[in-house]
Amino acid sequence: MNRVSHNPHTTLSIRISTNGFCFCSYTASSPDTLLYHYHEAESNMPLAANFDAAWRACPFATNSYNEVKAIIVTEQFTVIPGEYDEKEQHSTLYRSCFPSTPADSHIIANTLTAQDSTVLFAVDNALYNKLLQMGKVTIYTPASILLGFLSRHKLSEGSYILAYYHTGNSLILSMRGDALQLSNSIRSEETHDQAFYLLSIWQEQQLSQHDDTLFLCGDKSVEEITPLLRQFIRNTKRLNPNELFRSNLLNKINEIPFDLQALLLCE
Repeated sequence: MNRVSHNPHTTLSIRISTNGFCFCSYTASSPDTLLYHYHEAESNMPLAANFDAAWRACPFATNSYNEVKAIIVTEQFTVIPGEYDEKEQHSTLYRSCFPSTPADSHIIANTLTAQDSTVLFAVDNALYNKLLQMGKVTIYTPASILLGFLSRHKLSEGSYILAYYHTGNSLILSMRGDALQLSNSIRSEETHDQAFYLLSIWQEQQLSQHDDTLFLCGDKSVEEITPLLRQFIRNTKRLNPNELFRSNLLNKINEIPFDLQALLLCE
């Protein structure tokens, strides 16, 4: 894999999941020049090998970039309060939550200043080494991106849940104002299972069916789950990307995942 050459204005953002790979080239001062490419993953190949194939297939991957940002989609992450955030303890804390994590996996920490917390997650060793070959790279996970998004774009002064659905993955963030109360994820393709899981969290967090708000975002599965959840939670709202992100971006690419959109918004 070639090292990414330097361009002082353009960022390459890559979303990496077992389902597929999204590449996005973006210059904040010239948003109309945005480039987007999606590459579907092969189910019989390791993630790192899939990434190699996706990289070779992307027509602009080897262009010049100021930096590279990578999103690692994983259900296995944990959030620790700032008061317990000691770098030398990151691996121990993460592996105590996910003891089956391979010994050679790299534990990544995303510090969230606004929430006074840190998101910990693991990256496959082979994939991590390939990302390092690109030069200057910052690695995120969807939870840290969306929490960063919420710190910049306050959805509600009160209590609410933001639920993000994409290709069978559900990410749920329970908030009270700016403060994170709970974060969790589940993988299920079944709409009723996803709804049951969310409603269980809603009840556990003692949120009001009438006064608190549920915000939904994600792919087409949101259209299926929204009417079901509205039977139980009155204030159920779907976030409209066209109201949050630059319209000229969204006019160009309709299928871009919400977490990647949020990453671009922070450019």
